[in-house]
Amino acid sequence: MGGKTEPDREQMKFRSAIVLAGGRGRRMGMVEKALLEFEGKTILERLLESLFRAVDEVILSVRDKNQEEKLRPVLEKFPAREIRFCFDTLEDAGPLEGIRAGLLESRAEYSFVCAGDMPFVDSWVVDLLFEKASGHDAALPKWEDGNFEPLHAVYSRKLIPEIEKAFERGKRSVLAPVFEMKDVVFVGVSEIREIDPELRSFVNINTVEDIEFIIGSTLGNEK
Repeated sequence: MGGKTEPDREQMKFRSAIVLAGGRGRRMGMVEKALLEFEGKTILERLLESLFRAVDEVILSVRDKNQEEKLRPVLEKFPAREIRFCFDTLEDAGPLEGIRAGLLESRAEYSFVCAGDMPFVDSWVVDLLFEKASGHDAALPKWEDGNFEPLHAVYSRKLIPEIEKAFERGKRSVLAPVFEMKDVVFVGVSEIREIDPELRSFVNINTVEDIEFIIGSTLGNEK
């Protein structure tokens, strides 16, 4: 990336990432999306490689022990890294419960949260979100049309009680507890685009066609 150097991790506070891998991949025939492979690597392997350029530990939020066993072989490729699993305690509570479980497991004050089907998360974008969140409750990307990217954001531990209150109110939307926090920083996508011009960091995989499109666009960029 044009003259950038890797951040000095020793000069930064301990950081975590929470990867929400518990989705059932219904649109892809119930496959484990994190284990889909292209160009010789699984989505999860690609994601972990990128995240560990920006964080010190990764928490994999999964459905159950069965899913943990399926994903564990990928972890063997990162023997020197700190990777742990966490599990939902509330059934069918969606990604919000995965975030809560991950934040409870995290050793950091701030954690980057992303979906497990995002193969192009950019470590420089993750760095930017951590910097924006520092001293605040969260940092959340915001699109020009007013929409947000709550599953590609940095949250402080202050989100935990807000999630629990949201569940008490019967709310399952990720944004419901986020908007209850007092000091959320919204990061314009235009600023993120300066680092990641095509915003590939936000790309996720929902269908086989998505994989085919990404492979095609990747090959196109290499020509």
